[in-house]
Amino acid sequence: MAVARGLADAGRAVMVVLHDLNLAAAHTDRMGLMDGGRLVACGPPGDVLRAELLSPLYGIPVAVVPHPRRTCPLVVAGGAAPGALEAV
Repeated sequence: MAVARGLADAGRAVMVVLHDLNLAAAHTDRMGLMDGGRLVACGPPGDVLRAELLSPLYGIPVAVVPHPRRTCPLVVAGGAAPGALEAV
């Protein structure tokens, strides 16, 4: 991820395919969310990673809360309450 970030910071276009939403949110400026080969959402992680979009897509309750140590969202399967991670 450090190599990709270095290239992006140098003005190069970088595309990385990840299936880990939290890893993607922590290391990207923009992300795309796909379902069945179609683009469902595209933009900054805070705009793309929304519970109302992810829950139906994955078929389970999902909560999106502020990451306790980074400035990105954190996706939690099972729909944890927004304050559930404050002690982490």
